[in-house]
Amino acid sequence: MFNGILYVLTTGCTWLDVPAKYGTKSTVHRYHLELCEKGVYQAIFLDLLRSGYEIKKIDLSHCATDTKDIPAKKRDRPAMMAVKR
Repeated sequence: MFNGILYVLTTGCTWLDVPAKYGTKSTVHRYHLELCEKGVYQAIFLDLLRSGYEIKKIDLSHCATDTKDIPAKKRDRPAMMAVKR
């Protein structure tokens, strides 16, 4: 079933187009949702990231953040949500 999930992610097809050899469309999609809910993808990502740092394949020392993508806060609400009167 995991190969079915990878098939959807790599080809960009819909869940309806999952080949039958990977299982039924609904079962593969349900398995994907279960992995999401259990945080499996997050754990895999963090493990890969940690490994990348350990073998020195990832170096973020020269990275920068464009602050226009960070919403400004106004009290407890983002500025975009604030209503001007």
